Amino acid sequence: MNGYVASILAGMCTGIGALPLIFVSKISKVFEDFLLGFAAGIMLFAASFSLILPALEEDAIFQVISGLISGAILIGLIEKIIPNINMGQVRNTNFENKVLAKTIMMIAAIAIHNIPEGFAIGVGYASGSQDRGIILAMAMGIQNAPEGLVVSAPLIEKGYSKGKAILFAFFAGIGEPIAAAVGILAGSVIQPYMPFTLSFAAGAMYYVVSHELIPESHCHGNQVKATFGVIAGFIVMLLIEYYIMK
Repeated sequence: MNGYVASILAGMCTGIGALPLIFVSKISKVFEDFLLGFAAGIMLFAASFSLILPALEEDAIFQVISGLISGAILIGLIEKIIPNINMGQVRNTNFENKVLAKTIMMIAAIAIHNIPEGFAIGVGYASGSQDRGIILAMAMGIQNAPEGLVVSAPLIEKGYSKGKAILFAFFAGIGEPIAAAVGILAGSVIQPYMPFTLSFAAGAMYYVVSHELIPESHCHGNQVKATFGVIAGFIVMLLIEYYIMK
């Protein structure tokens, strides 16, 4: 599958994940936190086994280390430059005033949040391994679905129609294909530095998991459920990796 097409499909999963809101208007905090943990587990596996492990096989440890640090620093700088884009603030946004402006802010927040994921898909395809690209696209698509549900459900609680909430989730996935295009281009142009590029994507994903997904899933008293969500996400990716790569 073409990397651009795969990234578009992965981005659309953010909206697809919100489709259950057609039938329900609210999801429990316990389930939300489990889903965030699930997304974190998927990202941890994908970053470690689909990005870092192939990078280490190239025997360029300094590229791997510098890539990890650079990816994390970039996402940290983006959060500094564009405040209020983390998952917790998106979920708890007050809609009493300036609804349109805050909705645009939330779409931008999730789109930015999807940058490391889309970049990972792009560099996965650019690395020359079709299987790696497919695994990363599947991983990002699967973890986008619960994120779409978690960030869209509060919109309905705060007065949005179900249709608008779901549409918001589809728009929020726009960052994925854009970042994937950058990843494909970067991987193609700087092929000798592929270990750095792979690790760069991994570092960005580790930052999102540690700074946003895990803390947000552990701040409502549902730490155990969220932790098993992480393990469940890891196992899902383990099965995908095993059956595609064997």
